[in-house]
Amino acid sequence: SARLCIPHFNIEGLWVGKYGSHGYEMINVTYTGDMLIAYKVTGDKNVPKAETTFKADLSPTFHSGAQNALKPIELTESASKQWGTDQLIRFPGQGQVAAEGFLNSQWMEGQLIMAGDYFSLHGYLSDTKYFSGDPVRS
Repeated sequence: SARLCIPHFNIEGLWVGKYGSHGYEMINVTYTGDMLIAYKVTGDKNVPKAETTFKADLSPTFHSGAQNALKPIELTESASKQWGTDQLIRFPGQGQVAAEGFLNSQWMEGQLIMAGDYFSLHGYLSDTKYFSGDPVRS
């Protein structure tokens, strides 16, 4: 399992994230094998609580160095100083979107981008940032 080999994949638990105009919401990150799955603890008028908000495949075939891996995002020198790394790793993922009332729900292709203690799922079809946030520790 990817998260057993690479400690920064161990992001299981409750997180608070910014969902654009919907504001802040809480999600619960879990795993099924190498699949990271995020469920909404709080919902909004489009995707309600208890629904999957996004998922990403963290399997080794998508890790840096694998032939079909997404290439890391190279950072500028100033960004490298801010994040403490010269590149951000990323993995294929999908975010769930829907019309108000959870109508016409569909999965949108995206990328899970990891940077230290933060992560974000960005969509290919829009510039909407699905999630980024700080861990909530009890």
